[in-house]
Amino acid sequence: MAEINVENLKVVYRGVILALQGVSLRAGAGEAIALLGPNGAGKSTLVRALSGLLPQYDGRVLDGKIVVNGQEANHLPALKVAELGLTAILEGRPIFRYLTVLENLRAAAHKLTPQRQKEITDEIFTRFPRLYERRFEQGGYLSGGEQQMLLLGMALLTEPRILVVDEPSLGLSPKLTEEVMRVLNELRRDKGLTLVLVEQNARAAFAIVERVYVMEQGRVVFEGTAQEAQADADVMEFYLGGAVAGGFAEAKRYRRRKRWV
Repeated sequence: MAEINVENLKVVYRGVILALQGVSLRAGAGEAIALLGPNGAGKSTLVRALSGLLPQYDGRVLDGKIVVNGQEANHLPALKVAELGLTAILEGRPIFRYLTVLENLRAAAHKLTPQRQKEITDEIFTRFPRLYERRFEQGGYLSGGEQQMLLLGMALLTEPRILVVDEPSLGLSPKLTEEVMRVLNELRRDKGLTLVLVEQNARAAFAIVERVYVMEQGRVVFEGTAQEAQADADVMEFYLGGAVAGGFAEAKRYRRRKRWV
């Protein structure tokens, strides 16, 4: 079993700032879901809550429940959450910039036996030949796409069952975004991973997920399949930049109704 269940989750920062206002979602075993929404919607806060990193940001769960692989994880520290099989790749590409590619990978593999570390590292270099070419380069000198591939490699070395990826396409060209999404889809298929993809690039996310949640101001305002999301005029219009018919007056009307719930 490799699944996540979130029920009516409320999160506060510094004891007073309510960032999540009753979020509920589910990712079943082997399923890929997307979490979409604008900046400030609460997506990264949800990632921090799932991965046990809220205390590092002066946040805490106020109410609700997080269940990872059948175990309640509301207040578990990050290391305990990782032991449940959940690995999160945070936004901003947090690699060790002064370490080489190989040293970054070794740091992520500290719990593995040397033999298992070699097996997975060989797999990473097969999947990402460019990383092999740059294995002795410092992480800070890699391109954005190469850093994202390095993070995926580091995540594989934790042998996850659930992979949570926050904004993997941020700052990447359309071609590199397509490549990153292709690799995520392959990893999920080949390893049976449960994937939670947090994105602003909805078109890229739709290509590899089954279900979609849209967040706004700390709430889930849409839940459905990827096909239902693409068929929903409001989701497509607001999150994919579609033209609003009827000029300025229609645009104002749309702004008033865009929250849907």
